[in-house]
Amino acid sequence: MNDSYVTSPSRNDAEGIVFPLTDSGQRSTADFGRAVFAAALATVAPADAAAIRAERRWRQNYPAHVHRLVDSAVRSHETALTIARAGLAATAAMMRFARDGSETSLAEAMATPRHGLLRTAVVEGRGGSTPAALAVPYRGRELSGDALLRQLDDWLARGIVEPSFVQAICRVHEHPDWLDLSDQRIVLLGAG
Repeated sequence: MNDSYVTSPSRNDAEGIVFPLTDSGQRSTADFGRAVFAAALATVAPADAAAIRAERRWRQNYPAHVHRLVDSAVRSHETALTIARAGLAATAAMMRFARDGSETSLAEAMATPRHGLLRTAVVEGRGGSTPAALAVPYRGRELSGDALLRQLDDWLARGIVEPSFVQAICRVHEHPDWLDLSDQRIVLLGAG
């Protein structure tokens, strides 16, 4: 049995970039992910790619396959780039574009945009020179500082969260400079 999450292809609100349909007429994120991982590894580790294609319990067993992909990628800079390029090419080739009740390839959709030529834009943020303190939205307020730490202790004591979750949040709390994203670039595709 395939354990994929699927969505119905008959939804009328499917517009824009969508996952491809499977042979059974459903959209499966698991099948898509498995195919992309297999394509990414196919040229550098064909046996690992074949194992991915044969995996029927992708949702449960993908970590072992991801581990093999990372093992392959760390062999060399060139291998990592080969894997990344193959994965991106497979993603672009398999994803679909839905508009007005029909689907097409991404390449065709980008060649015939609905509202004139597609373009890029740069949006530069403006703000303070230091990042804001870590704050977590919870029940209509934002927890930060000691209030956040107390809440984490409470959740941990009641078994609501794992210790590794608390440790991760505490590490970010202890290193507010990690929240400074001024040197990062973020790319949005299809943002309207």
